[in-house]
Amino acid sequence: MIGNKLELRTPDEAEIIYYEAFMRCDQQLMAALWADGDVVCIHPGAGAIVGHEKIVHSWSNIFSGAQRPDIRYKVVKTALSGDLAVHLVTEEISTGDEAYALILATNVYQKFEGGWLMVQHHASMVQVGRSQHTLQ
Repeated sequence: MIGNKLELRTPDEAEIIYYEAFMRCDQQLMAALWADGDVVCIHPGAGAIVGHEKIVHSWSNIFSGAQRPDIRYKVVKTALSGDLAVHLVTEEISTGDEAYALILATNVYQKFEGGWLMVQHHASMVQVGRSQHTLQ
């Protein structure tokens, strides 16, 4: 880590850490993954949250009292251009019972001097039932 930020060598490594932090409900790891500045996070059904501090606070609210979710994710498409990587991801999230949520997400990572960090996350509304995007 450099200061309070992770040193991630690739956007794929950043993707793994994002879902690890999410599944562990680990606020500190999630905070260390996000870049500073005008970063943007959009949770399902919510508006845009701009800025590192506000995003970390939003994840803290999500993790507070939450049961650790089981998340199966699959990177469907990637685009890499210089210091910017965009991942389109399907997420199948459950908390142990029969119910699950299917979400499409776009995760954007940027390369900084210390490595790759998340700069944007945009999750779709929760989809009901299985669809063509369901993980196999």
